Amino acid sequence: MKYIKVAAAAAAIALAATACGGESKDDEAGAGKDPAQLKVWMMGDGTPEQTKFLDGVEADFKKEHPNTDVQIKYVPWPQVATTFQKAAAGGEGPDVTELGNTDVQSHVEQGSLADITDQFNGWADGKTLNKTALGNDTAEGKIYAVPWYGGVRGVWYRTDWFQELGIQSPKNWAELTAAAKKVQDAKKVPGIGIPSDQTNALLSFIWGNNGAVAVEDGSGGWKGQLDQPQAVEAVKYYAGLVSTEKVAPEKYIGKNELEGPQRDFALGKLGMYIDGSWALKEMKKVSEKNADKWGVFPIPSKAGGNAPVMAGGSDLAVWKDSKAKSAAFDYITVLNDAKNAKAWADYSGFSSMRSDVKFSDPKLEIFTEIATNTKFPPIGPGWAEFEQAKKVLPNTVKAIMQGKNADEQMKKANEQANTLLNP
Repeated sequence: MKYIKVAAAAAAIALAATACGGESKDDEAGAGKDPAQLKVWMMGDGTPEQTKFLDGVEADFKKEHPNTDVQIKYVPWPQVATTFQKAAAGGEGPDVTELGNTDVQSHVEQGSLADITDQFNGWADGKTLNKTALGNDTAEGKIYAVPWYGGVRGVWYRTDWFQELGIQSPKNWAELTAAAKKVQDAKKVPGIGIPSDQTNALLSFIWGNNGAVAVEDGSGGWKGQLDQPQAVEAVKYYAGLVSTEKVAPEKYIGKNELEGPQRDFALGKLGMYIDGSWALKEMKKVSEKNADKWGVFPIPSKAGGNAPVMAGGSDLAVWKDSKAKSAAFDYITVLNDAKNAKAWADYSGFSSMRSDVKFSDPKLEIFTEIATNTKFPPIGPGWAEFEQAKKVLPNTVKAIMQGKNADEQMKKANEQANTLLNP
C-alpha cells in the first residue's frame, strides 16, 4: 500500500461551490473492472497504528480485487477544505474519501459525490447502519455516503467519589448541579468542567429541553429557534454552571474540552466533564493512576432521562469523478464490515455506526447506549459557516458566561442562524 501525506495549511477556507462534471461513457466502461490503483483519502495526520489497520483492510479488499493497489492519502484536518476545493475544481480527486459527517450535505449540494443508492441497496450490511446517520447521507431519496464511525458524548466522572459521597448518576439538571456541588465541597476541586467552545455538548442541553437551533421552514430553508424559551433556558443553565452556580471554573471560557478539562480530569483535578469514548485513550496518556475509577453517565435532560446527542464523526463516500466507482464502493464495504469496524472502534475509541459492533472495553459500553439517541443540527451548506467559521454558539455562550444578557445574546444568535443557515 502506498501512503501520501498532504502538508497542513495555516487555515482552512470554505469549500468551493464548483460542482463536479457529469459522468462520461469512459467512466461507466471502467466501472466494473479492477482498476490498477484505487485512491483513498483519509482525514487526519495518520498514525503507524492506523496504517497497520488500513494494510489489513487492503489485504481483505484484494481477495476480490487482487490486481488493484490501494493508495492512501492522509489529509490533515486543517487542510481538508483546500484539498477538497482543488478536487471539486477539477484537480486530482480520490476514488473513496472519508468525510466529516457535517460536511456531507455541502458536498452533495456541490455535486462532488457519486450517487451510491443502487450499490447500497444491494449491500446486506447496510441494514446495520444507524438510521439517523444514514439520513444525513441522503438527499432527495438518494444515498451519497455511508456512515462509518461517530463520536457521542457523555459525562465522565469519578466512580469512587460518587460512591463515597452517596451520589447516584444524575438523571436531570437539578441532580447534575447538586452532584457537582457535592463533589466540589468535599474534594476541593471544581465540580464540573463546562468549556464555552463545546457545541456538541451544548446541543444536548438544548435538545434535552425540547429546544432546537432551527427548524425547517417548509420551503427548503431554516427558521431559527435560538430565541425560543426552551433554547434560551438551556443555554442559561449551561452557562450558569460557571457564572451562577459556580461549580465550573471560569478558566475554561473560550476553550474546548481538550484545552484543559480532559487533562484536569485525568489528573484528579476536576469532578466531571463532558467528552466522548475516544477520550479514554487520551486520558490514559496523561495519567493511568485512577483510570479504573473513571466512569460515564449520559448527559441528562432537564426533566429526566437521557438527552439526545450529536454523533459527530466520519462517513465514507465515492467521489463523483472516480473512474472506478464499483471497486470504490467495494472498498467501503470492506473497510466498514463487522470485523474491520470493530477493529477500528477499539483502536480509535469512536463508536461504530453499525448496530452489531460494540466496544471490547466494558467501560465504553455506555456509549453504545448513548448513541441510540442521536440527532443532528440543521446541517446543510450553511452549517459550516454558522458553527465553524463564525462560531455563533461558542461565542454566544462565552459572552453569557462573561456576564452578557442571555436573552439579548440568544436573540442575536438567532438572527445569525436565520442568515447563515440559509446561504
